[in-house]
Parts: sequence; C-alpha cells; structure tokens
Amino acid sequence: MTFFRRYILGVVMTASTAGLGAQTTPPAQESEHLTLQDLVSTEPIGESVLSPDGKTLALARSGQIVLMPSIGGWPEPLTSTVGGKSGLAWSPDGKRLAFASQGGIWVVSVAGGSPKRLTNAPPGPGDPRSSTDLGPRWSPNGRWILFESGRRGGSSLLVVSADGNVTSFLTEAKVESGDARWSPDGNSIAYVERSEEHFSGSIRILDFDSASGQPKSAPRTLYTSPVDRGGGWSIRGVEWSPDGVNLAAVLQNSGWDHIYLLPTAGGAPKQITDGAFVDESPQFSPDGKSIAFTSSRGGILESTNLWVVPTTGGEAHQVAKFDVPGVTAAPEWTPDSQHLFFHHQNPRETNDLFLANADGRGDVLQITNTTLKAFTHAITPERVTWKSKDGREIVGMLYVPAGEHPKNSLPLVEWVHGGPEGQDTFRGDAWAQYLAGAGYVVLEPNYRGSNGYGEVFRNLNVEDPGGGEVEDVAGGAKYVVARGLVDPKRMAIGGISHGATMTLYMLVRYPTLYAAAIEFAGVADRALFNERTNPNSAIRWQMKMGGPAAEKPEVYRRADIIAQVDKIQTPLLVMHGEDDPQVPPGNAALLVKAMQEHHKTVYYFTYPNELHWVSTAPHKIDSWEKELAFLEHYVNPKIGLTSTSTGEVAFPKSTVVTGPTSAK
Repeated sequence: MTFFRRYILGVVMTASTAGLGAQTTPPAQESEHLTLQDLVSTEPIGESVLSPDGKTLALARSGQIVLMPSIGGWPEPLTSTVGGKSGLAWSPDGKRLAFASQGGIWVVSVAGGSPKRLTNAPPGPGDPRSSTDLGPRWSPNGRWILFESGRRGGSSLLVVSADGNVTSFLTEAKVESGDARWSPDGNSIAYVERSEEHFSGSIRILDFDSASGQPKSAPRTLYTSPVDRGGGWSIRGVEWSPDGVNLAAVLQNSGWDHIYLLPTAGGAPKQITDGAFVDESPQFSPDGKSIAFTSSRGGILESTNLWVVPTTGGEAHQVAKFDVPGVTAAPEWTPDSQHLFFHHQNPRETNDLFLANADGRGDVLQITNTTLKAFTHAITPERVTWKSKDGREIVGMLYVPAGEHPKNSLPLVEWVHGGPEGQDTFRGDAWAQYLAGAGYVVLEPNYRGSNGYGEVFRNLNVEDPGGGEVEDVAGGAKYVVARGLVDPKRMAIGGISHGATMTLYMLVRYPTLYAAAIEFAGVADRALFNERTNPNSAIRWQMKMGGPAAEKPEVYRRADIIAQVDKIQTPLLVMHGEDDPQVPPGNAALLVKAMQEHHKTVYYFTYPNELHWVSTAPHKIDSWEKELAFLEHYVNPKIGLTSTSTGEVAFPKSTVVTGPTSAK
C-alpha cells in the first residue's frame, strides 16, 4: 500500500470514529446559542508535529501531549504532568519528544514513562511570559537541544545536552536572540537577533561545535532588515533548505510580507513571492523542490489559505480550498513531499488539523474535530468597508444577529482589536459569536495600524495617537447606523490592550457617540507605560510615538487620557490584571482615580495573579459576566433580573476574588 493510500484510510477512520474530537467533544448542546461555559469549554487543537517517519502525530491538548497514529487510530495520552506543554519536538530517531513546561525543557519517551526535566533555572527578571526556557529543537545528531530562554532578562539562545548534564549559552546577554534553527548537518545555527539599533532584526549564523556544545567562532550577519519606523515589524519564518544552501525568511522589502531566499554563503535576498497580500510560515519540502506557506492571497485579505511555490520561484498554487473563509496556519510536510498537514479554523469551526495533497488535487481531509455542537448556530461575519474621514477605505468584520429586525433597532458592540498590529479575520471568534447570539450587532474594525494591509497602512498611525485611527473606528459606528442596523443611542465600544487604548481615545474625541465603554488592560498614559512596560514594548512604542516623551511632548500629550478625563461623558468599565507586565496596572489605577476626581461614571475591577488579560476559566467567566451586566444596563436593558445588587449596575456576585470596585 502506498504512503498516500495509507493516509486516506487513516484519515477516514480518524475523522469518523476514532478522532480526537470523538474523545473530547462534550455532549450535544440543547441551546441554540452559545453560553459562557461553551466559551471556556472550547478546546481547539494546540501544537501538532509529525514524527520523522511520518507515522505518528504528537498533539498538545488540554495541557498534555497525546499521540495519534497518522494512519488512523485512537489518540493516546503521553503525559499527565501538571503545567501546559509547548514547543513539541521529535528527536531525530523518533523515540523521544522534547517540550517546554513549568519554565523548563523536558524530554519524554514516546514508549511511555515519566518525563525527565533537563533545565531548571530560575525565571529571569522582567516579563514572566518570556522569562523561562522555551522552544526546544533537537540537533540533527540528537546530542543537543537548542532552546530560547529569558533567564538573563532578555531572550538568549542555549543548548542542553540530551541527558541534561551540560547547558551552554550561545548568544550575548545584551541582545535579543530567537527563532533559531539548526542547519541540516547540525554544524550551524541560524537565528534572528534584535537590538534597539536593529529592532526589526538581523539574521545571524553561528558555527556550532557538537563536541563541546559551544560556538566555534563569533556569529556572522547574513542580513539586516531596514528599520520599520513604527517598530511593529520583525523578521520571522527563518528556515533552512534541506541542502543547507539557502534560508527562507519573511521580509517586507517590497512593503508587504513576502518570502525570500537568502544564500547561507552570503549574497542578496531573492524574492520568491510577491503581490499585495501577506505570505507567512515558509516550509521547505523534504526534497527541497517546493516551499509551502500560508497567504492572504486569493481575494480576501482577512482570510488565509495554504499555498505551494517552487523553490526556484514562479507561480504559486493553492493547496486547500474551503467553502467558508477561514485562517490557515502551521503547515508541515509529510516525509515523501507529497502531502501537507496544516491547521485551519473559520467562524463556525474551531482550530483543527487537516491533510491535503501538495499538488492541490483531491479532497482536503479533516483529521480532528474539536468544534462544540453549540457552534452549529454560529454565523459567518460579513466583510464590510467604509470610508474614514480622510477618504481611506477601512475594512471591518460585521456580526449581525439572526432574524428580521426593525430598522435601527439593535444595540452595537464595536469591539476593537489590540496591537495595534492585530487584524480581525474570518476566525473562530467565540466572544463575537456570543454577543451576536445575545442580540448585539458586533463590528470589529481593522483601523489604520492593523496588520494585513501592507507596511504603509500599518504605519499610518505613527506619531498620530488618537488621530486618524479614531476616525476609522468612528466611521465604522456611523456606517452601521447609516445601514439601518443599529440604534445610535444604544452603541457601546470596548477592547483589550490597544483595543482598550483605542476605546479611551474614542471617549475623549467622540464623547457623545457611545452610551457605554469597556476597557481591559488599556494605556491611559503612554509616557508612564513606556517607563514601566517590558524593554521591547518600550522601544516599539517610542518608535511609534516618534521618540521618547522628552522629544515628542505634543504627541504624548495627545495620548495622555488621564489629562483629558474631563472630556469623558460615557460610563466606563475598567478591568485589569494585577500582574500585567505589558500594560502596568498603574495605568488603570491612575485613570480611575482621575475619573473619580472629575465625578465621572466609572466601574473598576482587577484580577489577582493575572497578566495581560485573564487566563483561568473562572476569571474569564467573571469578566464576561461583568461586561454583559454593564452592557445590559446601558445599551440593552433587560427586565426581571432577580438581583440583590445595591449598585447602579447590577453586577452579578463574583465566584472568584477580584480587586477593588468603584463607581460614581
């Protein structure tokens, strides 16, 4: 039986009777609408990696590693230890898996047994999200495991021997080093180095001594990216060709993210893909003839698919086609270079694993099915556009509740993504689906500064905080009113991180446009933010602001919401994680204090032991319940709530501990 036919039989068996979804999907839901419990019960596929012989898939699922035969069969748990698992990596002989967990690097035999911890250094200072050991990668000879670590404060590269007896630093402490890959012969390591001077990154190569675990000499620079003036772009996707002659990388030399080949012996990059769309995640086929990648090419910049292009360049062809627009990620070749595993999600289906023929012929086969039955009633958002104040076209994702509605009768939640280099797409957006099921129109604007529309659009907000980006978002609210969907007196706005910052900008620039506003982990004072956030974030935002506060006082003044709270008329719900390393909690505390001093309506909740948003199911549900109570009070009032609350807003009693609350 050929390799391909084994896969066909295996996938049919997995998808129909023995798949991961069959083991873990909860019982059928009776409700036609999502519940908050559905939102925290959704467990899409995490990382997946194919064994060297192509016979076994390792998957991250529910904090553990499970193994699934690629030719079909029931997934079997490999680990049961505490802590999430990430960075799954097969040893070259296929007998062990390396992974990161509990701040260290571990290995476990695929035959079973207890995992062995190889590294156990204390976390470094600074941001706890990157202060530990991450991203293990085996050397081709299986003697060493390369990994990244923040134990010195910034990201460094290290190796640990497969037995855990030797650990060595490979890069200097004063620069950020990451995205490292072994050469096919194991004698060199390519990686991306970032510094304040070269913040978009340089590709470096160091020669490695397998006997000692040390660099043979100082690394050499293969390529340095031009500076992105907004600080929001960096080199990524670095991969070696199977013969070691070239590196593939995603560069933005054309003004869009495209794939380039860089000769490892030195020389100018060769552009392999082009066009007004974003190409990502290049992966060489094992035979070296093709490169698989994900791309927004194909007509919709908010949807990505799987593509393949010859290594020599030329016309790319689409590998996988879906009826509903969605988002594709994590392509991985089978050993015969004939097929590709990949992840895919869309608004109605959570992230799952698929298999397709690399030539684009034949059916796309679904390997896992983790979508809850409750998502059967999910809707596909409409891609809409409107003109901003300066005439620039802005794109948004629009969710409209099912059924017929009188003209201008529905409440609006305009939910603004963070970053600002995020992008709202045709993804599985459970919160938007929940709100639409609860009767709200949801609009997600991709305002200037967003990814996905080229370098020029992404940097339109540089030195213009609360300027054109505000007009983009305001234009979206006016669009849904003009279209006859939304009651202009029942509009709310909210977001997390820079989405929350945008919410604050809207309140001082358009004080009467919204009836309610929600901000979680927003920046109210950019100068204070730059003083207290992590170093990379501070550098990026100084670039976006045009320089430090002393050099650009007027730009920072426009971004200082605390100094402008007298303009705010909209009731505001403020929420923040008490250990947030990205946006220091002092921003929220000072904002609330200023609003109270100006007799503004503000409600304030904090969450202990949480970073940049909330991570635990109880905290997620608690935050959503508070947001819903707030929205119901101001833009979508209900009757018969059965509440003993003595506050103006009938917030439900928390089942978890939250921080101080305050209101007018």
